[in-house]
Order: sequence, then structure tokens, then C-alpha cells
Amino acid sequence: MPCFLLNFLASAKQPVSEIWPVAYFTLVQFLVLIPIGWLASNLMGLPRGFAPLMAMATVYANVGNYGIPLVQLAFPPEFILHQSVVTALMTLLMVTVGAWLLAPRNTGQGLLLLVGLAFETPIIPAVILGLTLRAMEIRLPHAVATPIELLGATFPPLALFAMGAQLATRTAGDVLPGRLSLVLVLKLIIAPAVTWGLAILMQMPEALTDLLVVAAATPIGILLALFCTEYDREPKFMNTAILTSTALSPFTVTAWVLLTRLY
Repeated sequence: MPCFLLNFLASAKQPVSEIWPVAYFTLVQFLVLIPIGWLASNLMGLPRGFAPLMAMATVYANVGNYGIPLVQLAFPPEFILHQSVVTALMTLLMVTVGAWLLAPRNTGQGLLLLVGLAFETPIIPAVILGLTLRAMEIRLPHAVATPIELLGATFPPLALFAMGAQLATRTAGDVLPGRLSLVLVLKLIIAPAVTWGLAILMQMPEALTDLLVVAAATPIGILLALFCTEYDREPKFMNTAILTSTALSPFTVTAWVLLTRLY
């Protein structure tokens, strides 16, 4: 993924200024969806430990390994620029704010420490470097650009393969149907619906609105399960939620794509 993002962003034809509406929308969306998931958990009378789980499952979508191939399939090529920004921001927010919400308070992991750790993932530096090169209109030397381009070209099929391999390592556990139904409704229905309304309220361009709604409709991101396992936050429940949301997503994502095309 880093090579794919670096190559695409550095060679993109759109000006870098086009990414800012998507960037600030993603931040606002994050701040809006988290309280919705948290409130839904409390209203349904779930144990207190489920509130951050429901909040992060509502907002954190698989916008990388699932979302980028989906955008390539359903949208014009120039929309990869916007999806790349969404992927980087969601990763940054997940490994900082998300980890902070999920971590027990006695771990000593402050938010500033988590921000530093976030930059250890190659996705975020790749996006920053790609956008910097594009903004300064710097082209990489052919000897450097060609290997990066070739490696990046393998990402879409490998992303789907990697997602399958990651899902294969997830083992579903016994969970209460009511809790599972709640997280599925929040992620696959409420999140894209709220995103659509928020995009209209913020007067986002129609084409970008379609992209943001479809991105929000993608299943729960697998990275969330890793943090749930690390912090012992109902890992069996989250594994089951990810597996189920991914299995249902071909139907729900298709429905949201059709809805954005019709309206």
C-alpha cells in the first residue's frame, strides 16, 4: 500500500488543494460518528466496556484494503487521491484516538505518545511524502519511480488477498445476537446514512459525497480487532463483528453505491 499511495499521489494530476475538503470532512465525520456509537451502546444498556467498541466500530471502516479496490472499481481514477487521504487519516485517528479510547487508563499510553507511534506505520509517511512531491511538482527519478510504480501496481489484487488472509486468522466466538445486530446496523447502515446527511449539510460536491458515503459503508476495519486483542476488549465479539460485516458488505455496499447513483 505505501508504494501504491506514494506513486499515485506523486503523479496525480489534480492540485493538492482538492484534498482539503475531504480531509476536514473526515475529521468532522470522525467526531460525529463516535458519539453516535457510544450513545447507542449506552441506550441499549450494554456493559460500560462496550461503549468505546461500538464507537470505534461505527467510525472505523476498512477504507484501505477494501476501500481502495472498491473505489478503483466504482469511481473514476482521480478519486483514488481522495480515498488515499481518507485512508491515511483513518489510520492516524485509529492508532491515536482509537487506541487511547480502547486502552485501559493504567497503561501509561498518552495521546501524544500514540501520535508518535502512528508515524511508525508506513502508510502515513507515504501519503505525506506523495502529497509533498505533488505540491512541489517534483518528479521522482525514473530509476526510483519505476520500481515504486511496479510495486504499487500489485497493491489492489494483493489488498484483497491480504484482507482474506487477515480474515482467515480471525475466529468468530459466541456473541449475543442483539449486540452483534447493533454493531452491524451502526456500521453498515447508520454510519453511511449519517455521512450522507453530514456531506449535504457541509455542502460537499455531489461526486465527493458519493465517494464518502460508499467509503463509510465499507465493513469494520481489521486494525480495530488488533487493538481489541492487545487491550483485551472483547476480542471474540470484535472478530465476529468484522467477519460478519465483511460477509454482508457485498450486499450493503452495492446498495449504497446504487442509492448514491440514483439520488
